[in-house]
Amino acid sequence: MQNLNTNEAFNKLFISENLKKLRLSYNLSTTEVGKIINKTRQGYLNYENGSREIGIYDLITLSGYYNVSIDVIVGNPFTLRNEKLLAFRTFEFIENELKEVMPITITTINDDVICVKYNELSLHFFWKTNTNQKGHEMLFEYYNKPYISKVFYNSTGGGHFYINKEPFYFNKAQAESFVFKGVFMSELNKITDIPHFF
Repeated sequence: MQNLNTNEAFNKLFISENLKKLRLSYNLSTTEVGKIINKTRQGYLNYENGSREIGIYDLITLSGYYNVSIDVIVGNPFTLRNEKLLAFRTFEFIENELKEVMPITITTINDDVICVKYNELSLHFFWKTNTNQKGHEMLFEYYNKPYISKVFYNSTGGGHFYINKEPFYFNKAQAESFVFKGVFMSELNKITDIPHFF
């Protein structure tokens, strides 16, 4: 299971997303891309599903083949680069004492976050991804209807997810109808509704 609690894990996720997008844009199979970098199908697939870190030689080879810079492969695939910055006065407990520290900033440089509003006081945030992250709560569409749940696959290609805490089962053919939108990353629960604050 991929742990998404670090920058390194998100970087690996970005690379996975970019490799898949580039491969599909060239209508290549995973076997064909594997041959380009002298790897087996599974060897390449390990890069695309994020279970193994891609080496610099393979990055250079693929960037040359796809005629893109390495930055395109390793960068955030959903970034629009239109930065705005918010800074909040910040206090932190340091050695059991509350002290004022450098302000926390929130940037909009990445438009790679999706917000789900449960009500006026509860918001959940999802990091954009088109790939199921095993063991993590996902935002996805199934037959064009949005859901939030962990998605579990079985050895036959089918599996299940949950709707209102009840399991919903799907088979291998129905699994093709999943469109993953994001992976859960954080939540904001407000005590009171403050106008213009999220």
